Amino acid sequence: MSSVIFYILSALILTGCITYFVFCIRFWNGYRTYKPTFNYKKRTVSVVIAARNEAKNLQELLLCLLNQDYPKELFEVILADDDSEDDTEQVAKKYIDAGLNLHYLKVLGRENVISPKKKAMEDAVYATQGEIILTTDADCLVPETWISSMVSMFTDDVSMVAGYSRTYIPDWKKASLVQKYEHLDFALTYMVLAGGYTIGKKWACIGQNLAYRRTAFDDVGGFTKIKHLLSGDDVNLLQLMRNKGHKIIFNFLPSSFVYTHPVTSWKQLINQRSRWASNMKYQLKFNPEFFFILLSMAFMYWGGLIMLFFNIKIALIIFLYRIIVENITISYSRSRFGFTKEMLRFYPIWLVIQNFFLVLTMVLGQFNIFVWKGKRPTSKRNNNANHNI
Repeated sequence: MSSVIFYILSALILTGCITYFVFCIRFWNGYRTYKPTFNYKKRTVSVVIAARNEAKNLQELLLCLLNQDYPKELFEVILADDDSEDDTEQVAKKYIDAGLNLHYLKVLGRENVISPKKKAMEDAVYATQGEIILTTDADCLVPETWISSMVSMFTDDVSMVAGYSRTYIPDWKKASLVQKYEHLDFALTYMVLAGGYTIGKKWACIGQNLAYRRTAFDDVGGFTKIKHLLSGDDVNLLQLMRNKGHKIIFNFLPSSFVYTHPVTSWKQLINQRSRWASNMKYQLKFNPEFFFILLSMAFMYWGGLIMLFFNIKIALIIFLYRIIVENITISYSRSRFGFTKEMLRFYPIWLVIQNFFLVLTMVLGQFNIFVWKGKRPTSKRNNNANHNI
């Protein structure tokens, strides 16, 4: 019986190793040959922000938007206040008085919808006047070149541009363990997702840094088809556009990189990633190749752990193989995403935590066990979330 288990385990591990290696080779070739096309035509832009009780963070973001190098007469800011209980409205008025072309939109009735953020985002988008919709979160920081950089990617055939986002850690030595983990995990995840774009695979994006044409949003019916999902106002919208044949690209320019405030606790990070994972069943249908990559990593890591009980030498070879392949992958993409020596030294610790963390958040996400903006998904939301797109 043990020999049967050994051979089955070996076959799964070998499959995982080969699959992972093939994708890494494809990523390497994609990164090496990827050459973006730019269009410097100035377009009208609407920056859309959905915020709930983010007054403190919002001030920093609005200051960033006030200092954009893009022509001020060509962009507006739509702030959708998701029934905040803090000073969000006062902060908005402060920056309106400072000269920012900001429109404040109070969104009510969050208790009557499955996804309050989607409702806030949808109300905001329908209030826009710009040709290009540019989204970010209230707790983000954007460079003064952000709008210019994202708009420059819109050649006439492009409908959506996904951008890079990472946590803001000014001093690595002062960052906590969870903040270092989140920072490197963001970067490595983006390395894979962005690599997908270079080989024609639009696996995911994040609303912290995302741009799309208003006409493309209208073409897919906005969020109508995904209102029953708890989250995914970004990645599920991408899949709707991809399914309708819209061209979607990735912006690798550092001038477009967005920074977000890091979490302060493991509980906060687990809640965030569990919420993201609640979309997994739908993403599995849309992105089977991406999940093959995740499975290959799982086969290598968990298979390697189980192999310790059969053959320690083989188990160590498996671990060494993954470390070598991933570090080669990092080496050819590090210049694009700013991997520092401190981040790379943290890699072994990330590797140990990541697989346990991934399994935990996937399980919690499938059962909607998370808290978002102080509320757990209701039973009504849980039931509706099981519908098909």
